[in-house]
Amino acid sequence: MKVFLLVLLLALAFLTTCCLITQFLAAIARSKLPPTGKFTEVTGGKIHWTDNGKGETILLLHGLGGNHHNFNYMIPELAKHYRVISIDRIGSAWSTREGVDFAGINAQGDAIADFIEKEQLQRPLLVGHSLGGAFSISIGIRFPEIIRGLALICPASMAMDNIPKVFRDLEVNNSFARTFLANVLSGPFVLMKQKNFLTEIFKPEPVTTNFNIKGGAILSRLPSQFKTTCEDLIAAHATQIDVLSQLGELKVMTHVLFGEDDAILDANLHGTAFCRTTGARLIMIPKTGHMLPITQPQLCNKFIHDVMSITTGS
Repeated sequence: MKVFLLVLLLALAFLTTCCLITQFLAAIARSKLPPTGKFTEVTGGKIHWTDNGKGETILLLHGLGGNHHNFNYMIPELAKHYRVISIDRIGSAWSTREGVDFAGINAQGDAIADFIEKEQLQRPLLVGHSLGGAFSISIGIRFPEIIRGLALICPASMAMDNIPKVFRDLEVNNSFARTFLANVLSGPFVLMKQKNFLTEIFKPEPVTTNFNIKGGAILSRLPSQFKTTCEDLIAAHATQIDVLSQLGELKVMTHVLFGEDDAILDANLHGTAFCRTTGARLIMIPKTGHMLPITQPQLCNKFIHDVMSITTGS
């Protein structure tokens, strides 16, 4: 009995310490990158967003586990020529989500389409990175009349049998387990995993040194962000066929920029095969990886500028 009690006390002490670390790291993240934008109520939640520049509108959609700061390397230059809106998708960073039922690809597409309508955006160009590309495609298929076109950067654009290896630790299917991990263990988990995780998603390029603050990576320490990322991962995999089975109905002008050596998404599948299927225009960048908005902002901005020029008046 004494051994059992000792083990129980040690376990409680361990979990308490983990919880304190988690909440401490979250508090630092909140203080470093508080919400600075506006909030808009949409279907399924509330979207936090920033608004920079004037002119034709560009709407930036981040990927799995990301937030609007992921585009900070691009926005200053883009905002010299366009109105640039960057959002936290529902549930991500400072945006909120009403529940996991709103995590699927079409559901998040509905929220973004609702945002476009609520803010009376005039046919913005959707720029979707990674999983943000899947939401962009969903909107392009179902609400083509509200957008100018799609400019996709390393998009998750084709059905995948398996979740990318680097994300499999986040494949937590039980709701209680996700909540427990998010609020108790996610702090130590992030501390242990972040360096290797970032190396994987950036390679073959080096991790950008200021990504933690300028790129918003520190917000991954929020328990709510950890939980949402798990939900997004599972929901995207479960609902991908709902969107990708309708690729033949994608009629809006679509352009794709892809890193040739992307270690997260297969460039041949999500780039070449997608463009062959849809007729989209593809630009492949050699010796680059998945995080082009951070590592290659000038190339991304030129890509967007060219797309805006092509789609003018469309």
